[in-house]
Amino acid sequence: MPSEEHEIPLKIIRNAPEVVIPLLRDAVGFELPEYTEASMTSSECTDSKPRVYTSDGAVVLRNGTEKVLAVVVERQHKQEQDKFWTWPVYHATVRAQVKCPTVLLALCPTDALARYYTGPIHTGYPGDHLTPLVVGPSNTPVVADPEQARSMPELAVLSAKAHGDHDLRTLDAVMEALNAVSSDHRAFYYDYVLAGRSDEARKYLEDLMSVGTYNWQSDFAREYVDIGREEGREEGREEGVARSVILFLSSRGFEVSDEIRQRIESCDDLATLEGWASKAAKVNSPEELFG
Repeated sequence: MPSEEHEIPLKIIRNAPEVVIPLLRDAVGFELPEYTEASMTSSECTDSKPRVYTSDGAVVLRNGTEKVLAVVVERQHKQEQDKFWTWPVYHATVRAQVKCPTVLLALCPTDALARYYTGPIHTGYPGDHLTPLVVGPSNTPVVADPEQARSMPELAVLSAKAHGDHDLRTLDAVMEALNAVSSDHRAFYYDYVLAGRSDEARKYLEDLMSVGTYNWQSDFAREYVDIGREEGREEGREEGVARSVILFLSSRGFEVSDEIRQRIESCDDLATLEGWASKAAKVNSPEELFG
């Protein structure tokens, strides 16, 4: 089963196909044709009935009614030699289906992995090769301006994920971005940005929730608690519920001390964590959770 680390960037692109535009233009310096819209297209790459290849996603740019560029999107989370054989198939098949110039965009969570996939894939025929356009953390566009974050929230999420530990401005910006997306997406985006953060960046982001003036905080936190509970039931992910308890307390304006944070995060009993999650909506102080 694909991990959340794999799925959320793809969900971002499905929710906002136009996010591939700054990734191509600003991250890898690709010269885009004139276009008026971006939309998803089929990512199934069928070369014959017995064998079906499926890329992670595909976006088509149009200029009016004319298709001007197709983008095959691949999210990679590990080194896979097999991709050097299947990616040319994805590229060629989508190109044949859509009938317009086509590129392959690879999204990598680490720069080391981005380097692994950078470079031409030679097909064997002289002069014929596919060069993936590869985006890792270091060349992900930085979104630090609140106005830009509100206008392109999904790009702000990718930016905060890539740069949040060393550029706290991107965390300020992503909070503005979350204010601009639908409630269906907020919790998933927030969880994606929060996961894997340094202690400093995690606390900074949680503090933003506690002092911000975001009118969606309470509903968002309750939704986040529900997601944490579901993760706990289905996958044994107590840490998901623990994060939701801390987030809910922060969103209600409480300062969560290091001692309380440690007590919540070190608890490995799901029933206890769920009890705290329910109480977090009603307590008058974080200490009351344990009473």
